[in-house]
Amino acid sequence: MATPISRTIKTFAKPDEQIAKGGVEIDVLQIGDMKVKRSTYPSGWKFSARMGVPMCQDTHVGYALSGHMTVEFGDGAQLEFGPGDVFVIPAGHDAWVTGDEPCAIVQFDEGDSAARRFSVAAAAAKAA
Repeated sequence: MATPISRTIKTFAKPDEQIAKGGVEIDVLQIGDMKVKRSTYPSGWKFSARMGVPMCQDTHVGYALSGHMTVEFGDGAQLEFGPGDVFVIPAGHDAWVTGDEPCAIVQFDEGDSAARRFSVAAAAAKAA
């Protein structure tokens, strides 16, 4: 069950939490039971090289602010997104920043909850 919220405004200028993980800077806002994260990936960043495992097992729902990222799934299919793109990326993927510019994105939700909300759990199981 979702946590009720009412009349909430937050800003990334004052995040609830700041995380540095695998070279990625992440600002987190907690809104009810949902986390909204602004993540900045440096030029040259690659998930499999920086996070210690070959594939990400989280589902991502978000919006690209700047830079470009390529996502590759277990079957070899690739997607690229950049500024202004909205994306849903199921679990079971590698990803890397393309080009010389850092990639900044805003993500909504987190892991399993995003997969449930957008009904991508079945796709995630196939991709893993």
